[in-house]
Amino acid sequence: MDNQNIPVPPKMTQEDKSFVKYLIVSALLLLLWAVLQLVNVQVSDREKYMDETMAEVGKTWSGQQYVYGPCISYDKTLYDTVRHYKPKGDSIEVVKSLKTYYLFPQNLEIEGNIEDKTLHRAIYDVNVYSFSADVKGNFDVGVLNDPNVRNSKLMFYVSDLRGIFEPVVISMDSLSLELTPFQGKSGWLYSPIKPVKGSKTLPFSLKLGVKGSNSLMFRPYGDNTSVSLKSGYANPSFKGDFLPIERNVSDKGFDANWKVLKINRQSPDDVSFGVDLIKPVTQYQMTARSIKYGILVILLVFLAAIVVELFTKKRINVLQYAVVGLSLVLFYLLLLSFSDFISFGWAYLLAAVMTSLALTAYFRGILRHKTGYLLGGLAFLFLMISFGMMQMQVYSLLTGSLLLFAILCVIMYLTRNMNSNNNQ
Repeated sequence: MDNQNIPVPPKMTQEDKSFVKYLIVSALLLLLWAVLQLVNVQVSDREKYMDETMAEVGKTWSGQQYVYGPCISYDKTLYDTVRHYKPKGDSIEVVKSLKTYYLFPQNLEIEGNIEDKTLHRAIYDVNVYSFSADVKGNFDVGVLNDPNVRNSKLMFYVSDLRGIFEPVVISMDSLSLELTPFQGKSGWLYSPIKPVKGSKTLPFSLKLGVKGSNSLMFRPYGDNTSVSLKSGYANPSFKGDFLPIERNVSDKGFDANWKVLKINRQSPDDVSFGVDLIKPVTQYQMTARSIKYGILVILLVFLAAIVVELFTKKRINVLQYAVVGLSLVLFYLLLLSFSDFISFGWAYLLAAVMTSLALTAYFRGILRHKTGYLLGGLAFLFLMISFGMMQMQVYSLLTGSLLLFAILCVIMYLTRNMNSNNNQ
């Protein structure tokens, strides 16, 4: 058989080999993105465990607190006339019924101080607080002098009664009443009261001491409700249906004032306001945010390595690209681990330095050229740029887009004469 007529397939040129390699590197980027999502799952698991730990501390210390009241509950006997139409003549019947009403204060003032504390559980710090307040105001109790009124009770609500650390004693006129739990009404404290005959205005005051975690909320039970809070906690998050009319937040803490009028709401039970005392951004949220930029960092390092390849004629094979990519993925796992024990900023810097030093040594060993130090330095720079973009939040997309555009322009400039160099 004559082998001379068998066509010989053309050999792949260097350009074809480079094209195939960079195509594989592109596919490798997608694989690394998938691996980053696995790290993100680990972040979510750690955050879930932290939330469970905080909930456990809330069960033993006290949970978030809703505080509202006082109010007066009373029963009133009503008499309704009912006419019965009959052929032999109409008859009239008086129907007696009992209905419960609630009387809210004319004025309600709450002035309190929140002392924040940090409890350590496992590797987590859980923010809790103690709240001490003076509550005062007055009722218009003229309606209680009606002879059909009975079972008058003064009521006050604290959502988690385990958090009360001193007796709740209310002073009304010349009386001092200690409130006790209301059976069948979770969170409610009460004391029977007897109206003073002929009295229309009944002032009251009480001192409240309650502990809780996460947040402290109020409801505007007064026709005119004023709440003033002071605390040494520096990162409050005000929330609810009403924001403070005045507030001052600094590194030393905050003070805030709310004022809600009866005209601002329909029912006091329909609205609430207060403050969150939890960490605004946890280390896990910051780590998850940094992972979003992970594929961008890997892409930039790969692009820098490709440019170095083209200009130094030193080759980096696909397996070595994979090792570089995995080392950058490991950076985020290191970040997650370190941030459990030190602040996020220091954890990020430590993980970035370790990863960059490892990559510098690796690139130096691969290329046998001083550009290995350049690639290691660029990896550190890209990680720091990613950290800066995280801090911007609002301008992160704009910054990232401009950064990619600038890098593209640099690559275009550096590779503009590649064809002419190859033809010489």
